[in-house]
Amino acid sequence: LMRGFGNHPEEEPDEQGWETFFSALRKVAAFDDGELVGTSGSLLSPTTVPGGASLQTALVTVVTVAATHRRRGILTNMMKRLLEEARERGEPIATLWASESVIYGRFGYGMAGQHHRAEIASHKARIVHSPATPGKVKYISRERLREVGPDVWKRAHAVRPGMPVRADFTWGHAFPLPVDPNKKDKLAFYLAYEEDGRCDGYLVYKTNEFGQNDGTKDIEVQELIATTDAAHAALLKQVLSLDLARKIKFHLMATDDPLWWMLAEPRELVRRPYDATWLRLLDVPKALSARTYADEGEIVFDVFDDFLPDAGGRFALTAGPDGAECERTSAGPHITLPTASLAACYFGGAKFADLARAGRVEERAAGALEKADSMFVAERAPWCPLEY
Repeated sequence: LMRGFGNHPEEEPDEQGWETFFSALRKVAAFDDGELVGTSGSLLSPTTVPGGASLQTALVTVVTVAATHRRRGILTNMMKRLLEEARERGEPIATLWASESVIYGRFGYGMAGQHHRAEIASHKARIVHSPATPGKVKYISRERLREVGPDVWKRAHAVRPGMPVRADFTWGHAFPLPVDPNKKDKLAFYLAYEEDGRCDGYLVYKTNEFGQNDGTKDIEVQELIATTDAAHAALLKQVLSLDLARKIKFHLMATDDPLWWMLAEPRELVRRPYDATWLRLLDVPKALSARTYADEGEIVFDVFDDFLPDAGGRFALTAGPDGAECERTSAGPHITLPTASLAACYFGGAKFADLARAGRVEERAAGALEKADSMFVAERAPWCPLEY
């Protein structure tokens, strides 16, 4: 696994953490005469969908093929086995992070959620707009973060489409110490926002080891998870005002993060979109019935699925803010599209009309795209701060 991602196995010391991880993993591997040449697996985790429901999800991860065995169909066969087994278990969707964005579209995955990789120069990071922040920000230990973090994550997960539950066992190994104690650049700092005796958010950041000639350092924000606007704003203010900071970099910023609107000079915040959550629909009726919709309407989707033909078909969706019903139908379609395009719109992260202009969706009934977009819009942008 580590070799497949360009790392050396001897660089990974946390054998107990890996043992716990692999015990929870549903594994599919490929062998050539007894040699392990392909790895893959999935973890079961509820993921929030628009409207707040949690949908059982196969989080696909640890996918590698040995460099000596490329282009032999190993990845295709592992992916088919993983997805078919997830369908048999009744899991309606699967998600993953792609090491390369070219890989998973052919397996029916759609780019369903993005984030920003962002940075801003410290002297340009002046906040002039903010909600009230009556609580306090303070430094906490790594151990304290592992205590309060699960509750913060759980509360944030409940309202954010595309955000999975973070498994309990991962918190015990979260934010590991560096292998080499001399590599201080890998040591993290932990901030928490507390209000009325409760932790409403946390932030993890690191600094580069040597800094610049003038003593300044770059700040890298690893995680910022907040359950209230006050917690989010207070933690941003704190990290943006650190002494001796040259640049503040955000690894996983949500596309609807309000920092842009808080700054005196918003153009100084450099943002680069990056594909994060790739979604695979395994049971279209179950997935479409699980979420709520911003507008009432009826749409018949004709979904073609080349990789898992049984998962495709024609589906009638009747939905609105109070719920939805979706079932197979023989009625004429309003919209025809591949399963990857429907997946891209599922969390509300893409518009059907935009995909139609890109040649990825076909409107078969006048006004169907406009109606679909008014229905599928979500209150919050999809976001997955968990890299798995």
